[in-house]
Amino acid sequence: MTAVMMVVLFLFQFTNIALESWNDYESNSYAVDRKFLPPKSGVYRGGDGEEVIEEGVWDVTRDIIVYIGGMDEPVRKVTNAWSAYTKKQIKSYTTLEEYEDLKQEDKTDSPQMMVINSNDINWSEMETIGQLQDYVKSGIDLVFSGLPDASVINESRRLKSLLGIRDVKEEETTVAGLHLYEGFLLGGEIVYQAKDEAEFQLRQDMELQFPWYTLAAGTKAYMKGVYTDKNLEEEECPAVIWRNRQGRAYVYVVNGAYMEDAAAGLGLLSAMWAQSEEYVIYPVINAQNMVIANYPGLAEENKGEMIRRYNRTMLEMMRYNAWPAIVAAYQRSTMGLSCMLAPQYDYEDDNYPNQAEFLYYMKRLSEQMAEVGLSGESISKTPLEDKLKEDARFIEGTIPGYQFASFYENNLSEKELSEALSGETLKAVRTVVTGYDGNKEVIGYESEHVTRQSVISDGFRHTFFEDFRVKAVETALAYTNVLADMDRAAAPESENDTFHKIISDFGWNIQHYWDGFQSFEGTTVSESDERIRNFLAMDYTESRENDSIRLQVAGPNMPVWFLLRLGEGTIKDVTGGSWKKVEAQVYLIQAEEPEVIIRIK
Repeated sequence: MTAVMMVVLFLFQFTNIALESWNDYESNSYAVDRKFLPPKSGVYRGGDGEEVIEEGVWDVTRDIIVYIGGMDEPVRKVTNAWSAYTKKQIKSYTTLEEYEDLKQEDKTDSPQMMVINSNDINWSEMETIGQLQDYVKSGIDLVFSGLPDASVINESRRLKSLLGIRDVKEEETTVAGLHLYEGFLLGGEIVYQAKDEAEFQLRQDMELQFPWYTLAAGTKAYMKGVYTDKNLEEEECPAVIWRNRQGRAYVYVVNGAYMEDAAAGLGLLSAMWAQSEEYVIYPVINAQNMVIANYPGLAEENKGEMIRRYNRTMLEMMRYNAWPAIVAAYQRSTMGLSCMLAPQYDYEDDNYPNQAEFLYYMKRLSEQMAEVGLSGESISKTPLEDKLKEDARFIEGTIPGYQFASFYENNLSEKELSEALSGETLKAVRTVVTGYDGNKEVIGYESEHVTRQSVISDGFRHTFFEDFRVKAVETALAYTNVLADMDRAAAPESENDTFHKIISDFGWNIQHYWDGFQSFEGTTVSESDERIRNFLAMDYTESRENDSIRLQVAGPNMPVWFLLRLGEGTIKDVTGGSWKKVEAQVYLIQAEEPEVIIRIK
């Protein structure tokens, strides 16, 4: 027995010694000279501005997307971004008349899809509906973002026929929730309806008031409103997103402002494209990020409030409450973990960061294969430049030479962020995590050598529209970035901002709302950055002959990833790459060579 105990003790000590010796926490492998990474100037741009690159790598005929509407409208920005991400060409026109005048000259008379901002269409013109009908008859798919007034639709039989509307039941109705059907956005079927008033106040942020349209025969609904006080057959429920077939093409209708959101619009366009074709294959990022912002905090601050709330100091709460809960949530997920360090919250008090705590977390995070970034958080009025100098002095005094590769911008102005990225402290930062802005692209470049990746969801709250947005971005990009900002627990603004409450919600949300995306890979934000650069710079062509899809890929680095959505059939085998099933008829393709052959059975 004594011998066995000695062996166990030896193995335990040896394991700890091995972990310490292999734990390379004092260097950051992600921190490289960012000038050698794929830059902004190498991005494929399918947009219609001055930066358009019309032919990319191959001299090929690309799918053309036409946008009709105001040049500064959010729908145009979404359509422009989606076209660039899918390596298509786009041409924008302010009116149908302008398009008619220029389509021969611009060679855009046969686009694959036409996205129309309904608010910018003159529906009183007699020729308008006839022109739209002609486009559909010629095989052009139409996408309507929003609709004209219900009274306009109600008075026009031809417009009803074009849109697939049988009846205008009410010019405005209020529903209890929304039913998103399976097979459109990735992630499956869901009903966005609060079970009680408390959940309604916390999570219900979808559009619940809109005209009540019932659909004609031959249409297909993707999202409808639901009631709690009306006993209706499914076909009588008010339609929100649907498709109407007209000859060789489809008319897609979004009854609301969903296309105006930078993330949601991407997913809707990808889903509509997939619904129109026998198959589609398009590039994606394949990155699932869990970001814990402003953690760990290393200074013994806000002591009175911490003792009152947790009976522990800040450092004790961070280590003994937060750390085990964060690790548990991370290990139950398939995401990668990145923690954005907040050395101090208040730079004007006398509480300074603790070196021993910093070393403790650097070791523990390294063991979890997590990334350590830096946060721009400060609750004091200390200028950002001075805050970063203080942070740099502390880091250099604890781990000399350590460089951060990622930065959480924490609502900085564009000028502040630009100046910070050009400074010495952030010279190795290659990617910036930003809060979600529905008007900006989901991913892109902050500067020539630094990328930007948006948070998609607040992991503490996760509203209904955030869930819709998550499904949309996963559909378009196989990407997510879920944020848990720990300053709510460290510097609470209300009694509800307790660590126990917010971390419990975070763990539950991570486990449930991302369950359908486990086929996608977990990444740190710097690993995600590498994939974003390759995604933006790569180009591809694809063709199908009989049961084989031929994919040709050109880009700075391999592998790169694609989503394949099949109308029917399954994958038999893949050469030049590998594949995973995401859900029914949807596959993640990893391209490892310049040519990939996908055989379908």
